[in-house]
Amino acid sequence: MQNILVDIAIALRTLLGPFAYVPWSAVTVLVVSILVSFFSNMVNKRLIDYDRLRRNRAEVNKWQEMKREASRTTDERVRRKLLLKVKRRERYITKLQGEIGKQSFMPMIVTIVPLLLVFAIMNGIFYDDTGTVFPGAAVPGAVIISPLNFSHLLGGFGLGFGHQYPLYGIPLGAQGLLYVFWYFICSFLMNMIWQRVLGTSMSPT
Repeated sequence: MQNILVDIAIALRTLLGPFAYVPWSAVTVLVVSILVSFFSNMVNKRLIDYDRLRRNRAEVNKWQEMKREASRTTDERVRRKLLLKVKRRERYITKLQGEIGKQSFMPMIVTIVPLLLVFAIMNGIFYDDTGTVFPGAAVPGAVIISPLNFSHLLGGFGLGFGHQYPLYGIPLGAQGLLYVFWYFICSFLMNMIWQRVLGTSMSPT
């Protein structure tokens, strides 16, 4: 299986040509995020009853707000009354929370394998085998140049975002982001767009 994925990645890398390298690699990852986000949201739309999910979440939120109000109030009579209402609905709310969790989890079972395959293939496409980073080594390559250097902003944690020294023309003070981080940025934005277009937002209306 691994050899097949490697062969697919090599073939796609050749087919993509300049779109496998900075700066055009950013467009490739963006397109992938658009397609994957669309697929995920379509699966969600098929498997989730959003009207019911939103109603359930609204009821859970209302119950949680009543619980918070009971803990905030200084009027003992009001507090006892609210706590009684909270207690009466606790079992029902627990059932709703379980149903929400089940509905939210089901699409993950369908989408997790395709997503892992996409990442495995992208990992084979976007790597640096020029020896620019580490002589003689193949390491993940940058797909977009960020004017923000996260290693400066976040310290050691930011080093994992990408390369921070001249590579593929990355200027000093900038950082070349790896495909993983650029993908998640694009995916976050595309998910918001697809959720609005397809009506697949998990939040209560």
